[in-house]
Amino acid sequence: MKKNKRQLGRLERIIETQSLLAQADLDLTAFMQLVVNTLQELTEAKGAVVELVDGDYMVYRSASGSISQHVGLRLLRANSLSGLCVSSAQILRCDDAETDPRVDANACKKVGVRSMICTPLFERGQPVGVLKVMSEQANGFDEEDIQTLELMGAALGAALGKQVAFDEMLRVQMQLRASEERIRTILEYANDAVISIDNAGVVTQWNRSSESLFGWSSSEAMGRNIADLIVPPAFRNSFVNILTHLDRLGKKSTTARRELLAVDRFGKELSVEVSLNVNNIAGRFEFTAFMHDISERKKWEATLNEMALSDGLTGLPNRRHFMQVLHQAIVRQMRQNNGLALLFMDLNGFKTINDTNGHDTGDEVLKEFAKRVSGCLRGNDTMARLGGDEFVVLAEGVRVLEHAQVLARKIVTTLDQPLPGSTIMMSTSIGISIYDSAANAEQFLKEADTAMYKAKQGASSNSAIAAFVE
Repeated sequence: MKKNKRQLGRLERIIETQSLLAQADLDLTAFMQLVVNTLQELTEAKGAVVELVDGDYMVYRSASGSISQHVGLRLLRANSLSGLCVSSAQILRCDDAETDPRVDANACKKVGVRSMICTPLFERGQPVGVLKVMSEQANGFDEEDIQTLELMGAALGAALGKQVAFDEMLRVQMQLRASEERIRTILEYANDAVISIDNAGVVTQWNRSSESLFGWSSSEAMGRNIADLIVPPAFRNSFVNILTHLDRLGKKSTTARRELLAVDRFGKELSVEVSLNVNNIAGRFEFTAFMHDISERKKWEATLNEMALSDGLTGLPNRRHFMQVLHQAIVRQMRQNNGLALLFMDLNGFKTINDTNGHDTGDEVLKEFAKRVSGCLRGNDTMARLGGDEFVVLAEGVRVLEHAQVLARKIVTTLDQPLPGSTIMMSTSIGISIYDSAANAEQFLKEADTAMYKAKQGASSNSAIAAFVE
């Protein structure tokens, strides 16, 4: 009667533990600890242990009683009863560790064990470890203990997958949190300004480089519309359209690189290079921009571009720049037919000036010539130095030769005075061409050049003007 009552009480505890296991949201270590504590109590063992397979080893993962001090112990599977239990997938019993060749006798002495029973633990049909009870006495367990172990092992195995998954979920969540923290730290201290906004333009991220670049602190910027912070006032009304465009881009994650104009909190304009990432996060679009100031680079590029298109001595457009201007003017002429005249000029006797007075004086002559002719021009006229002592003037809105000749005579008149500080006089030969709709830019320039040589044939030290005649 007493035995039946004890068996009934043991069964009730097993059922109670099974229920706890089925409902528990514990991490794996706490989960296994519940099992070994209950098992030790039910079998009155020295201790209970959960061993899990780790390659060629069996590892004590959770333990109770005096065995708990050995958590982390690693035993070779090949030399242990636990390893044999896993490989055979059967319950194994050892009544005396000193005489049973299947056990690791040295390990048993280390933990003070003489007898044990172990049952395999299955996860998705595969043995992944054992549940084991141990006694410091030989023959320390009976059939009831074996049944108890078997029932507890089955309960643990049935819930092990759930708890392993729960433990894996916690591990992944911890990794994600650590990864997010690392990313936040990297972005916070990045050299680039890193700014995130939602699809309404509200700032959700503003790192330290953003504070340095734009002058707004993170606390000031967060929650405000990006247009109020860094978008130039002239563009703020159209920024809604830009967001709409970004929203369309956000239908799929994408990346775009742009050079944009921005302003800091003091209204200073900045050229920034922006790498924009558009991401769909849980159905919500987020835009993250990585920005760095390229104002100095843009200034240098503008300087280089000006150098590439300008004559270094006179500051006038060079041949390359002038041909671009000429092509554009011809396009306008073909569309509007307002008239177009081209004056090709060559300094008379320039070689003699160079040879007699030196190149420095020759350079001063070229600069003074450019200055005086430029002073004769209207705002929409263009003067350029083609090279050497050859210059051109493009006059838009001039339809007839007589009007072009008026400009040419004005240029001749301005050369009446000598070079400042010297007695050197300047004179020029000017060839004029009025644009013919059939001509292209190269032909138009050649016609004016031909007229200039015609003028030069009739000139000595005096200025001369000639017109191109087909």
